[in-house]
Amino acid sequence: MRYRLKNHLLRIEVESKGAELSSLVKIATEMEYMWQADPAIWGSHAPVLFPIIGVLKDGKTRINGEEYHIPKHGMIRHNEDLEFYSQTEDRITFRLKCNEETQKHYPYDFEFLVTYRLRNEHVIVYHEIYNEDTQPIYFCLGGHPAFRVPAFQGERYDDYQLRFENDEDSESHEVLADGTIGPNTRPVPWKNGNILPLSHELFEKDALVFKDLNSISVVLESVRRGPVLKMDYAGWTHLGIWAKPNGDFVCIEPWMGLSDPHDSDGEFINKEGIIKLDPNCVYEMSYDIKIL
Repeated sequence: MRYRLKNHLLRIEVESKGAELSSLVKIATEMEYMWQADPAIWGSHAPVLFPIIGVLKDGKTRINGEEYHIPKHGMIRHNEDLEFYSQTEDRITFRLKCNEETQKHYPYDFEFLVTYRLRNEHVIVYHEIYNEDTQPIYFCLGGHPAFRVPAFQGERYDDYQLRFENDEDSESHEVLADGTIGPNTRPVPWKNGNILPLSHELFEKDALVFKDLNSISVVLESVRRGPVLKMDYAGWTHLGIWAKPNGDFVCIEPWMGLSDPHDSDGEFINKEGIIKLDPNCVYEMSYDIKIL
């Protein structure tokens, strides 16, 4: 089921399954900004990633001495147990409470909420994790929104680029065939200091994975028509840029954490970027999409 929210500038739709942002439309032009999840290429719009980013080495991890298998990108993505929690004039919230099924994969007591808020030309995505356990809980968190490229008719994929807020020279940490992070990096074709030109070839070796960017925002823009949207990811520790090599979209992914490294020791609490949350505490994190 899809839920709709709108203001005087934007209209969004959110799938109850996985609480994915499935549509983002500028009312004045009726332009759709989200990738429409062609199942022949990549059948998602904007997965919500919790309690892992990417994959676990060999698909498993150890928590409190026990072995668990957590699916790729975690338990929110594709999950039909998320409940519509609340809706007001400017926001809509979905919730997942731990249950018998979640504890088969992730043995903590928690409550997870994701909220989509409209504020003028902004869509702000809020995440809240409540520790309802008697012990600290550990998790990673991420966004995976996919935006249409090209956004305008008559343009090509390579008419688009990402313009970062500050100059960048980072290399990308390699993603191995099993989805883990390898020991090496690969060069990134930065242009004029802060521009990353888009091409389908850019993603032939999977995602670009950044750990040390100087910027906290990035603009998706057409070299012919100008800026399309801006993503502000202040506070997030890592950033992924990804698309299918044959997909007319680009994912801009703010992350707290990463896939397991290729040499992971398998202990969940040792994952890079893992967040520790004490009992009776709440963790909050958000990112902001601005339509330009």
